[in-house]
Amino acid sequence: MVGKINQSLEQVKDCIKTDKSFIVEAGAGSGKTWTLIESIKHILETQATALEKANQQIACITYTNVAKDEIIERIDNNPLVLVLTIHEFLWFVMKNYQKELKVEILKYNQADTKKPVADLETKIQQTTIEYSQYGRKFEKGKITHEDVLEFSSILFTTYPKISNIVANKFPFLFIDEYQDTEQRTVELLLDHLLVEAKSKIVIGFFGDSMQKIYNQGVGKISQKYIDDGRLTFITKNENYRCSLKVIELLGKIRPELIQTPAGKNLQGEISFIQCNNNIANADGNYLTTLEFIKNKKGWQLESGTKILLLTHRGIANKLGYENLLAVYDSLDFGRDRLLNKEELLSNFLLNKVESLVRFYLEKNYREFIKQLGIDGFKINSHDDKKEILSIMNSLIELRKEKSVQEVMKYIFENSLLTKPIRLDEFELEIGKPGLDESEARRKKFYDDLMKVKYSEFILINDYIENFTPYSTKHGVKGAEYDNVLVVIDDSSWNQYKFNDVFANDKKNQGRYDRTRNLLYVCCSRAKNNLTLLSLSAMDVKAMQTINNWFGNDNVYDINNLK
Repeated sequence: MVGKINQSLEQVKDCIKTDKSFIVEAGAGSGKTWTLIESIKHILETQATALEKANQQIACITYTNVAKDEIIERIDNNPLVLVLTIHEFLWFVMKNYQKELKVEILKYNQADTKKPVADLETKIQQTTIEYSQYGRKFEKGKITHEDVLEFSSILFTTYPKISNIVANKFPFLFIDEYQDTEQRTVELLLDHLLVEAKSKIVIGFFGDSMQKIYNQGVGKISQKYIDDGRLTFITKNENYRCSLKVIELLGKIRPELIQTPAGKNLQGEISFIQCNNNIANADGNYLTTLEFIKNKKGWQLESGTKILLLTHRGIANKLGYENLLAVYDSLDFGRDRLLNKEELLSNFLLNKVESLVRFYLEKNYREFIKQLGIDGFKINSHDDKKEILSIMNSLIELRKEKSVQEVMKYIFENSLLTKPIRLDEFELEIGKPGLDESEARRKKFYDDLMKVKYSEFILINDYIENFTPYSTKHGVKGAEYDNVLVVIDDSSWNQYKFNDVFANDKKNQGRYDRTRNLLYVCCSRAKNNLTLLSLSAMDVKAMQTINNWFGNDNVYDINNLK
């Protein structure tokens, strides 16, 4: 990457040199992750020896495990860089302050007017507080995702020494996708860590306020931190990804940040398809559009094309894993933990079972045998090989027809994979009599999941691994595709209304901002061609804007797609 992008990197280097914290506001396709990685590499090149001598590290906080893994890979897993999700990093700090954490948990419990835990002080006196994905149980020393955010904020606010200790360990703290970080965590970093540690730490925020598409994110960091000198503001206006037509459209959606083509940008095409007939014919309109972009626009739907729907429910219905999604929706953060393969059972079935099947079907016997060896299945003779072939062939067929419970029973009975200890413990916990409300809820989740057809795990794994053309609008942030079809339906979810954005209707400012951000994220995924399909009708004012933005010749009525 050359040209202007180096200007922003040089500004970051100047901030690092002068111990100044900063924000890099990077529009879509501008190389934000590249700048983040290069900033880390610059510190490693210039200060690695000093960091090693002082037993210090660079901390890099990401929003998702996928982003974490990408960054770790791109810095060659350098031990001087600690890359964690926000929850992981905050817990990494908090877990060392058990005494203080218990004090604050007791205060929090005492202030609970609905369901305070009786005699909590006695119950946790000899207990180590742990971070659990299966719900809060103060009396057992277990806190949740939400608790990590809550109590980290309390600890940094109440105990200033923590800020100094963190800064002494991490003189550089970079936050990836800062717009998705919660407001209280941003305040923790800027009002406490940065203030208490003074010149001991440089905090760098990398992201784009316009790509804030989750409800809990801070979005735009308050201007006061720039005005009072705590943060230096750095803007990246380049776009290396999108075609010229898409960049032009992005400038109309977001006139406050006009991007310039900076790479080998294609010319591209943009189009808008309007459905003015009844929404009941949505499936027919969708199929008509697919035929149009395939036969008239020349898109390859099997490769290089991504179809963006608003909800996971819509994708689940199209691909056939709606029952599985419904079961996981009964858990706190269940859907996210399923899709990230973080929940105990989804981790085992998707990362272990499906990986084993994939290695077998791809004839990648080295990895297949390695996986078996890790879990205890030994192949010492020709008969062992025949046995494993028979077991695997049966498993492949069972996966297509049987329930989750039946498939797991087959796997364990044939010693194909070792049952995770945590799963044994979990089953023991929910199998005892006299379950409390939280335990009963987890038991119901487990029982319901066991009844789901295992084939739904196959289908969702195909989705997660990008073996299908579908994604949610939220799920593609950071990704890029040759051609993108964005499906709009204002009747499907009242949290978003695209008509308001096109009509410039800001009566509901929160919904307007949320929808505009989502539209910007979706459109900016396209490297070449972009089509928007509106299954719901747009009003007259909205259509005027659409014709202006896309051009009259690129706006189609669904009934006239020939």
